[in-house]
Amino acid sequence: MHTTTSRPTRDRRIGMLLALLVAGAFLVFGPATGVARAAGDEAMTSYAAVYDLQRDGSVEVTETIRWRFPSGAERHGIFRNIVVRMGYNDEPDRYRYYDLTDVDVSSPSGAPDEFRVSDNGASKEIRIGSPSEYTSGTQEYVLRYTLHNVLNPIAGKDGAENTVEFHYNVFGSNEMTQRDRVTVTVNAPAASTDVLCFRGERGSTDTCTATAGSPTRYSADNLGPGQAMTVIGQYPASAFDDPQPDVRSGSAGEGAESEAAPAVNAAAYAGGIAAPLIAAAVMGTLVWTRGRDERYAGVTPGLSPSVMDGGAGGGGGPGGVAAPTTRGGKQAIAVQFTPPKGVQPGMVGTIIDETANPIDVSATVIDLAVRGFLQIEEKGSSGLFSRTDWTLTRIDPPEGERLLPYERTVLEGIFSGRGDQVDLSELKNHFASTMKTVQSQMYREVVQRGWFRSSPRAQRGIWQGLGVVVAGLGALVLFYGQGAMSVLLGHGFSGGTALGVGLLLSGAIIWVLGGKMAAKTGEGSAVLAQSLGFKEYLTTAEAGQIAFEEASNIFSRYLPYAVVFGVADRWAKTFAEVARAAEAANQSLIMPTWYIWSGNVFPDFGGIANGVENFSTTSTGTFTSTPGSSGGSGFSSGGGFSGSGGGGSSSGSW
Repeated sequence: MHTTTSRPTRDRRIGMLLALLVAGAFLVFGPATGVARAAGDEAMTSYAAVYDLQRDGSVEVTETIRWRFPSGAERHGIFRNIVVRMGYNDEPDRYRYYDLTDVDVSSPSGAPDEFRVSDNGASKEIRIGSPSEYTSGTQEYVLRYTLHNVLNPIAGKDGAENTVEFHYNVFGSNEMTQRDRVTVTVNAPAASTDVLCFRGERGSTDTCTATAGSPTRYSADNLGPGQAMTVIGQYPASAFDDPQPDVRSGSAGEGAESEAAPAVNAAAYAGGIAAPLIAAAVMGTLVWTRGRDERYAGVTPGLSPSVMDGGAGGGGGPGGVAAPTTRGGKQAIAVQFTPPKGVQPGMVGTIIDETANPIDVSATVIDLAVRGFLQIEEKGSSGLFSRTDWTLTRIDPPEGERLLPYERTVLEGIFSGRGDQVDLSELKNHFASTMKTVQSQMYREVVQRGWFRSSPRAQRGIWQGLGVVVAGLGALVLFYGQGAMSVLLGHGFSGGTALGVGLLLSGAIIWVLGGKMAAKTGEGSAVLAQSLGFKEYLTTAEAGQIAFEEASNIFSRYLPYAVVFGVADRWAKTFAEVARAAEAANQSLIMPTWYIWSGNVFPDFGGIANGVENFSTTSTGTFTSTPGSSGGSGFSSGGGFSGSGGGGSSSGSW
């Protein structure tokens, strides 16, 4: 049956379309600080869900929602997006399906409760309300539906599937509505034996209230935009009829052409062509004028200008006098025989690539050992030279040694709650939150030292975030815009692909060039030149230049820097030559005691350097590791976190 649309209705839709296009253009071309959506006072004041688990693995859901519409605004009703398709165990060609059936909606408060169910990508949208009626104030809606194949069979240690788990995202992290009060009740054929509840941004391990039993209850207050809520409950398998997930292998518009279609098509094609050109021009100008490093004008690279009070030169440095600077241009690098004064290995790593990397944190641990705060001992396995783990032992530091905030956080994070001795492997899946804190403190440190005017991560993040937003808008236009606009304008609309691709390219351009927006000050460029000069020394140093009596001290002090620069192997070879020369001269060298080598009874510089490199490589992975999720248990796998479960939902008004 062919349905036509009256001229007044179509014109109103066209007006809405043009308004959307203007809003999209403002997102792309307007200032970043001007993009905001007024949230008003709209909120889900309460959400009470009852999940009735069935023996076949399905769940009958009843949601009671109290929704406060924004004051002064006209709304038709609300919508709920219920996830029905999810990736399965990271397998690219398979997905898990939750069939949604038996949908019913009512409104005890008398709001329009017409509804329709439609596909919305990986979700089913339940849109409630009448297109011809408006509602306002606070309204109550009751939704009932059934989701199939939700439960997960969990195998025990003996391989038998003796536990069934309800691991479900009540809300996904794409829920952008404020939820003041959330309560969940789960009824099942048997009482739950163990429960967990997580809330917050995806990956958060912040917990919410969970009470096991019959029924099982969960609750959370004040869930903000972007915060998910995941509930987990375990039940005896004997209470169910062998529930299994529905796993499937790798899918579903036309109307009369509108008179506005040619004009909108032309605008869409023009926008698709112009957007990346404008993005490239604007971002290129910003990178040239603001993204290039400053450097002191007329000053030898690596030096800071002198000041009248004898302090270090300025460019905004503490106590310094502002000196003239220029942007861009290559700096000549002169060999530096020592690291920049007062600049730790982690700081050197951060100034070089403008990023506080895990390797910089690993080098900090090694530097703390060199300075006497801890000792690193290899734990060999059955192989002669196997290195499977390291024991870190906290020791009393020498007098006068002071730690920077990020160094103190590293040290406390390693030993917190573990006494004065811990194996590196014990930190796996437990150090990642500390790592984030350390990286933030390192960015703060480089700003406090006057090397950057603001955090380089923040400088990049603002622009790259805008790039993601623009690319996301392009993806929406590309995948949904063509069909949606064809409904409004008819089959004559064909410019969605061009506009979507143009926005995707614009987002990519903003993202790539936004990564170049972290600019050093003149002082930061001076420290960079010194650091690169010191790297040159580490890669070109000759054994004959190093006195035997200073060898052990120089080897240890500079080794963490060699790790950051990636030249530890070259540094070790230099000292192997020093050791051979000392042996030929009948002089003994004192080996470092901060690192205990398991290679043999008589350690050497090469073995220690090789062990330190292996420690650095292993620790970077250990420090950043977090529990994984494969759709299995949220208990024994250590994989529970906000957003870790199956399904999920999001909401809004229309």
